[in-house]
Amino acid sequence: MGTWQEVFAAKIADMHLTEPWKLQEDDSLQVHVLKPGWKEFVQRRALGRFQCSQCFHEWSSAKVHVLFHMRQHRGRGKVRMRAFRQACRRCPDPRLEEPEFSQETMERLLHNLVLKILEYFYHLPIQPSDLLEVVVDVPVLGPHDSARCEGCQLGVCRESRPAPVLDAWEPLIDAKKARTHRTMKHQRVRPRATPTHHPSPFDSNFPWKCCCCVGSSLLCVLAVLLFVLLYFTKK
Repeated sequence: MGTWQEVFAAKIADMHLTEPWKLQEDDSLQVHVLKPGWKEFVQRRALGRFQCSQCFHEWSSAKVHVLFHMRQHRGRGKVRMRAFRQACRRCPDPRLEEPEFSQETMERLLHNLVLKILEYFYHLPIQPSDLLEVVVDVPVLGPHDSARCEGCQLGVCRESRPAPVLDAWEPLIDAKKARTHRTMKHQRVRPRATPTHHPSPFDSNFPWKCCCCVGSSLLCVLAVLLFVLLYFTKK
């Protein structure tokens, strides 16, 4: 734990925090179980190495979770830390073993922790992209052994994503249709005014027959008048 405290103190100094902060180990921490004034940060999927204290079997895991609870009170800060353990799969009655971390992994874990302190207690805007990824420096083969993982047994390893909420009356099979209907409803715009339509000779509904009849009648009347005019002129 001494190395953790030294690296943590260096990270606090790098951020120019004048208030003292202290890091302690606490194996009694529980996820989402906080006293008033405390904040929580869970660093997920860190690479850790283990060694069985009975058969001395060694293994690595990329799903070691580290839980931090932190508080600021009367100008002092306190952080409690718990790294979740794993048991050997070769022993019939194995013990839970503590993880060991590389120097690089330790520094990245504590860097992210200090960023969360700045966000929670000093109101600095921290984006998810500001947090460092915990580097996996060696290949880890095989599936995660949930039965021998303390984090899995306590519900830390589960990453639940809430399902989309549908209306109580809406059948699941019609969900896509309902979403499409709601999208069209939001995208609906005010209808434009329809311009006044004037009939054109080229329109298919123009009254051609009526116009032809009227025109023929006018031509006949003009022909009769012209004949009468010419007849009386000769006399």
